[in-house]
Amino acid sequence: MDPYTGLAYLSCGSLNARQRWLHPDDEYDMSFESEADHIYVMDENDTYSEIRAMEMSNNGSLQPFSQGLRLHGFDIYWDPNDPRDMTFILVNHQVAHGAVSIFSYNRGSDHMVHVETVRSDLLHSPNNILAMSKRAFYATNDMAFTKGFMRTISSNTRLPDGHVVYHSDGGEFSVAASNIRYPNGIAKHNGWIYVASCTDPGVQIYKEDTRGTLSFCGRIVYDDGIPDNIFVDPENGHLYSTMFLKAKESHKFFRNPSLNTTKLAGTKIVRLIQRDHPSSGFDIESLLIDSGELMPSATIAAIQRRNQIQRMLVGCVMCDFLVVCESIT
Repeated sequence: MDPYTGLAYLSCGSLNARQRWLHPDDEYDMSFESEADHIYVMDENDTYSEIRAMEMSNNGSLQPFSQGLRLHGFDIYWDPNDPRDMTFILVNHQVAHGAVSIFSYNRGSDHMVHVETVRSDLLHSPNNILAMSKRAFYATNDMAFTKGFMRTISSNTRLPDGHVVYHSDGGEFSVAASNIRYPNGIAKHNGWIYVASCTDPGVQIYKEDTRGTLSFCGRIVYDDGIPDNIFVDPENGHLYSTMFLKAKESHKFFRNPSLNTTKLAGTKIVRLIQRDHPSSGFDIESLLIDSGELMPSATIAAIQRRNQIQRMLVGCVMCDFLVVCESIT
């Protein structure tokens, strides 16, 4: 969500392809990949347009991005001197290796230009991104194992083998925080960094000691759901967190993303309101509880403010629609 304009940016792709790369134990079948994923921009009237992914050719002209583009979590960095100068930092599930692709974008343009795609052995299972500059970012690695029996063991036994990695402006990778049970969404506000932990349900709170090093400061415990992504409202610092109410049913839905697959998974969206200080805790307010009729399993909720309109947009990694909640105060 663009804090300057209220425009919403969405990563979208083919459900047939997405349900296959989302489950790395499955053999990836390229025949399901009819086209690359896309970034769209949407205003308050639900009018949307594509931002095309481009790259520079050897002769300096623009051409379509030639690498695979399988989008998951992403974040945007706004240049503090010119917020029209934006950098998209995107988790890109390339077939051979997890990667992060970085694109430059000028607000209002119909295309973004590839800057670089970075890979590392430390970036083995990227899930989401927190942009810190035009090159620097934090990324959550949800598990230590990309596929196979040990990934199943890790998930079923809730091993604390996930971590947050840091990519510096100089291009180096390092581990910023470790021993996290399935870290997923990541966001920041006023120097505090929040990481959703799926299999130890709650939100971990960190402070950045030095750039690239996070110190654990506490956690917010969830007792009735499993968190996915986190959105921080830049206007007031409130955290918005989507939760799976029935993990097994959500898993079934992600395997077969159809509204007829299951209406039992359910979603809960909560707003976390910080007290005087994060160490003093948060007040948790339920905004939406849905049995699965509205959306089988929501994975992100964000506040959009634009032209006197304030509303909450709710999305899902495996849904081909958004839910719009018009009255959020």
